[in-house]
Amino acid sequence: MIYDSWMHYIRDDVKMTALVIPGAHNAGSCGMGKMAECQADSVYTQFCYGVRQFCLRLSTDRRGKLVLAHGLSKGEPLEKVLREFRRILREFPEEVLLLDLREYYPQQFGPVTVTYRAAPDAVNALLAAYIDPEQYAYTDFGHISEVTLGDIKKAGKRFLLINDEEAYAYSKNCDQILPWEKAVNGALAADFSVETLRFFDDYTTDGLYWFQTQQTPNPGTPVGLTTPRRLDETLRPYFQKIIDGIAENPRYLARANIIAGDFMTLDYAKCAAILRLNLLKGNVVPDWEAEFATGLDGK
Repeated sequence: MIYDSWMHYIRDDVKMTALVIPGAHNAGSCGMGKMAECQADSVYTQFCYGVRQFCLRLSTDRRGKLVLAHGLSKGEPLEKVLREFRRILREFPEEVLLLDLREYYPQQFGPVTVTYRAAPDAVNALLAAYIDPEQYAYTDFGHISEVTLGDIKKAGKRFLLINDEEAYAYSKNCDQILPWEKAVNGALAADFSVETLRFFDDYTTDGLYWFQTQQTPNPGTPVGLTTPRRLDETLRPYFQKIIDGIAENPRYLARANIIAGDFMTLDYAKCAAILRLNLLKGNVVPDWEAEFATGLDGK
């Protein structure tokens, strides 16, 4: 199996905006309450299953400690999660990570707006202590569309630290889009698997294209107020249909980039389906295509 080393098989000249990358929606939500938990394992385990883009949302708990957050739910300390990333950096020197790091978005509850705070200076101190962005964050570019996987590797860097406001030291605004619509993401699984594909027509960018494959619990939508795990259970039989819809449409395939979802470590099926799109896009070193395909099959 090649899930912990799949970037080894990718051509150096592939643009980061053309590479197909498995992503973890709310990557740090393992262990949160049922309404907030979107992943069942640590970020280290997610990495081993093939995930390279990590959605990390921050807040501060009542003790003043920086934690991962999903709305009002607080999760593991940021320090603990960064220790796992440090382990990844040490054990897998050829792989490149996309760390999308920011405060959790403000939320409106009737007339009340709840905001989430993670002091940049405190975040910077932990980042420096555990993953050393000064040494390992790739920053030497103007626009993300210019950057190849080989550029990052040849520079001796290990990750992109992505933040739209460049709030943290060595973070970059990588010009990305995250299409989401309440009616689409709140649709039942059979409808969602069809309707979500039109995002490739309706939303375009020359930056990172972050395509979400998870539904969203929401009052007033067909899925209603339920748990991410329950939604993942009903969507899984349709997941391959989403990937096939991308593979069969040349325009969608060309735009396929970050494909993220919930519960990425239940099995290898999601990451395997996503990573196979790299073969269709010609992103794999030609002499290694057979080995790449065999490795995804677990052989």
